[in-house]
Amino acid sequence: MLKTLRRFLSTTTTMKAIVYDGFGGPEVIKVREFPIPKFDPSTECLIKVETTALNRAEIMQRKGKYPPPKGVTDIPGLECAGYILNSPSELKSGAYKTNRRVMAMLQGGGYSTIVKARFGEIMDIPKGFSFEQAASIPEAWITAYQLINWLGDMKRGENVLVHAGASGVGTSAIQLIKSAGGFGIAVCSNKNKIDACINLGAKYGINYKEVKEFSKTVLEYSNNHGADVILDPVFGSHYQENLKSLANEGRWVIYAFMGGAKTPDMNAPKLFSKKASLIFTTIRMRTREYRDKLVKEFADKVLPKFERGELKPIIDTIIPMSQITEAQKRMERNENIGKIVIRMDI
Repeated sequence: MLKTLRRFLSTTTTMKAIVYDGFGGPEVIKVREFPIPKFDPSTECLIKVETTALNRAEIMQRKGKYPPPKGVTDIPGLECAGYILNSPSELKSGAYKTNRRVMAMLQGGGYSTIVKARFGEIMDIPKGFSFEQAASIPEAWITAYQLINWLGDMKRGENVLVHAGASGVGTSAIQLIKSAGGFGIAVCSNKNKIDACINLGAKYGINYKEVKEFSKTVLEYSNNHGADVILDPVFGSHYQENLKSLANEGRWVIYAFMGGAKTPDMNAPKLFSKKASLIFTTIRMRTREYRDKLVKEFADKVLPKFERGELKPIIDTIIPMSQITEAQKRMERNENIGKIVIRMDI
């Protein structure tokens, strides 16, 4: 009996995680202790999380505006990088450090020292990449890939208007657009961000704070053709200018509402006359089949380009999880260029 108890204590442990104690500002962020999740070894695994990264989705969840899908943990965090954990006993021995290094696109739980992931959500970390680099890839790059290829259906030579061009998704999209032979037009809030986007491959940049009627600039840059694809996480406040910017038969892909979810004038006849497609999307709420297919296609087609040096993750800052409050404040102030990566230290 004593021997059994000792074996139980040596293999059973808990994990720490960031949770939101209600909805509101950064003051609701707390550290809590939880049991290690139970998992089905035929379809799932545990990951000892070394790094994760910050997304606006986690801030919206903190404010009560983006709840996790039904059945998904309330612990925030849509991506992570770390080691496959075969058993909790590996934590004490350190044996996990020889295990498979993976990164994952999650529906939740990335803000924890250990996370449960489905096999369809995980990818091997590119050779030579650090955990910090790896954590900056899944959510931003797979989102950008989905927007451009699955929904925007971008073709070589087309013009793509990229709002929030210096964000994690934006800096990823600009590189993917250039790699596929498109022309990116980045919309940003200051010159430093525009310069960063140009260096990554954007053909042009527009400061929307200085150029209120940015549609005129889009038409000028495109020889009056307009944007064949618009990648839009803003919506409301930019609606009219995007409508004017959109080319005939253009695809306008909306994946967030940072500028408001409503607009006073949809102007359906104008969209109709342009034969435009207005597409709303999210990955977090998609089916497992959809997500798994997207992750696999991305892993097959895009990850090799990281190893060849054709694409690179853009990291703004690396901040310890114990300072997650400051990390979220930095994103809310729109100061980051690329991803804010979080190193697990709780």
